[in-house]
Amino acid sequence: MELLSFLQLQTAVNPLLIFGIALIFGVAGGIWANRIHWMPTITAFMLLGLVIGPNGLKLISKPMLAQSSVLIDIALGLIMYKLGTMLHPYAMLRSRRLLSMSLAETALGYAAVFGAGLFLGLDTLVAAMIAAISVSSSPAVLVHVSEEMRAKGPVSYRAKSLVAMNNLFAFFLFTLSLPFSIDAAAGDWSMALGFPAYRLLGAVAVGIAVAWLAVQVARQLRVGDDHYRFAIVIGSVMLTLGICFSLSMSALFSPLVMGIAVRWFETSKHKISQVGLGEGGDLFFIVLFVMAGAKIDLANLWALGLVPIMLVLCRGFGKTAGLYLAGRFHGVDDKASAAASMMLMPMAGMAIGLVSTTMKLAPEAGSIVATVTFGMVAILESIGPFLVTRALVLCDEAGKLDPETDEWQEASGT
Repeated sequence: MELLSFLQLQTAVNPLLIFGIALIFGVAGGIWANRIHWMPTITAFMLLGLVIGPNGLKLISKPMLAQSSVLIDIALGLIMYKLGTMLHPYAMLRSRRLLSMSLAETALGYAAVFGAGLFLGLDTLVAAMIAAISVSSSPAVLVHVSEEMRAKGPVSYRAKSLVAMNNLFAFFLFTLSLPFSIDAAAGDWSMALGFPAYRLLGAVAVGIAVAWLAVQVARQLRVGDDHYRFAIVIGSVMLTLGICFSLSMSALFSPLVMGIAVRWFETSKHKISQVGLGEGGDLFFIVLFVMAGAKIDLANLWALGLVPIMLVLCRGFGKTAGLYLAGRFHGVDDKASAAASMMLMPMAGMAIGLVSTTMKLAPEAGSIVATVTFGMVAILESIGPFLVTRALVLCDEAGKLDPETDEWQEASGT
């Protein structure tokens, strides 16, 4: 009995156990999805996560979900970095079409959600924060589905650029709203103004500094050393995340800045921005979507009623209208604009990170923001893979990528 009692005390859940469970069940879901041709693998990952999560078989409990945050942070960091490498600052600023389409879908998407939030009776500050978070689209779904379908072409590249830019805009809009929520909670304007600015500027500084360091290391590579480029990328993302966690900076925004800065600093000799994450990156992608499925709270979603559904519809209308109007102005084909808007519908990574920040700094407003936003995320992450899959077929870019000859390409926005 003493031995059993001792072993029970020594038994503890750990991230490695969660990682293994999520991977095994996630792969099983992927195999299942491949046999059902109409189902995206991301949807299968999330369904398996829902089945084994707290609302299903409880193989993954709520405490286990809390302990898995480091795995999710790594996955999101890799995805945000990869997204950032698609944006070269000069190319982004030179493309009036890309800038105007991004500003239009951001502005109309924000206005639609904010107006709908007020109409549904949400507090002005809460509506503003939810609207800012809703500006962001999920890079994980777009990147993963595009790679799975071997998509290549101007529409999908432009959509990836738009996702990168709306994540930037979402973070800035959220940072503008955050001081008011902190002041409402603490009544201290020095804290309310100083800490969001510190998180923003610090994340930018860390991203740029680590990008410069990574490029300097890559420049030392000689012929035959190319296999080290993958290690440089992974190490740089981990270093960025570690510094941000240690110094309470944004671990979502900094990897995105790092990816953009890498494109800025690097030369054509050793382009680490072209390094694909490959099968190693797939490990974290699978875990990310399985855990996302496990986090879906069906009871809470049901209790929210029509609020998340109305906000999802308004967000979709605003983004679609923005891309359509800006696209017509610049001569973009209506079908291409429709496909791009479908690719921007999923919402997860940045949204979840910003909600977590709100919960820590302004718990009173954060509880309402979290409840509504997670309801929206549950809906959009469920239908998002289907929308992206149909969009890639609609714009006729599925199956156009040849992995043997096509290198990683930037989204030029043209």
